[in-house]
Amino acid sequence: MSRNARAPRVRSASPGVRTAGRGGPHLGPLRVTPLRVTLAVALAGGLAFLAWSVFVRDANQVPMMATGFAVCGIVFGIVAVMSVGGIISAGREGRDGAAVLTALVGGLIAVAAMLLLAGAVIMSLVWSGTKSG
Repeated sequence: MSRNARAPRVRSASPGVRTAGRGGPHLGPLRVTPLRVTLAVALAGGLAFLAWSVFVRDANQVPMMATGFAVCGIVFGIVAVMSVGGIISAGREGRDGAAVLTALVGGLIAVAAMLLLAGAVIMSLVWSGTKSG
């Protein structure tokens, strides 16, 4: 390279414009965010609590199961709402197949959330009906 030849100039992106590289920590294709970590911990805790409440024979078994169902239902509901953002971003980027698949999975997660919350309500109704008073 001669003295007068210049190296190609690299343009920096404007503030607020995404570059092509992946930023932040990733676990496979998924970006690890504080919200995702919190939801994963809450889901694991809710499922573990629900499993524990199924195997424990106690007077408080029914309200413990209702609590486990409620926690899991709330986590699934938040994940279903978060999938809307994935649908919108995939649609804006022209990834129609990913948008449709995300919509289907998000809908199934929303149905699971409603089933879990219904299970929590049913368990609370069973508990309130078994009290002697």
